Amino acid sequence: MDKRIKLIRKCEWEEVFLSWYKNEGESPNWAKLAKERGFASWADWRLRGYAKRFECAKADWGFYEISNAPEIVSSWFGGPFRTWIERHYDKEKTKNFADLASRQDILQLPVIKKMRRNYPKKSVITALELSDGRIFVIEGMHRTCALASMAKEKKSFKNKLIFAIGKSKLSELPAVDQNTSKK
Repeated sequence: MDKRIKLIRKCEWEEVFLSWYKNEGESPNWAKLAKERGFASWADWRLRGYAKRFECAKADWGFYEISNAPEIVSSWFGGPFRTWIERHYDKEKTKNFADLASRQDILQLPVIKKMRRNYPKKSVITALELSDGRIFVIEGMHRTCALASMAKEKKSFKNKLIFAIGKSKLSELPAVDQNTSKK
């Protein structure tokens, strides 16, 4: 892992999932989407649709501080999510954030425009480091795109950010397809 990424402390997956919940779990929009996809709740959707598939409970988790986050996350990869593959990855399984930060369809998203002006500094982005050292964001895609776009434009960003990073034994992340509770 990059030496500029400093371990604050080790933690368990359950604490990381609670952080994820604080980022989006109480949002009525996310809860509605989970129900539309046939899940009982936001937590059910994220646990069965993502965490289980990515073997999050088996990863070695920690909270890390990053001083120059825009520069560092630019070399990370977006999670293999169907919507991102269809809309932003040119049908590839993933793209790195430097590439995503060059795309007008990404830069024009209202949520990314808003975060570039006022980044949510207290939020935690969740990522997995695979066995080959590549780091994939599994929660916080829009925030990471906003950070990478700041790096691309050499925009000053002096804040230290916290990331939850799990060291995984996986060599690849499986693509998240329709992500419904129906088999």
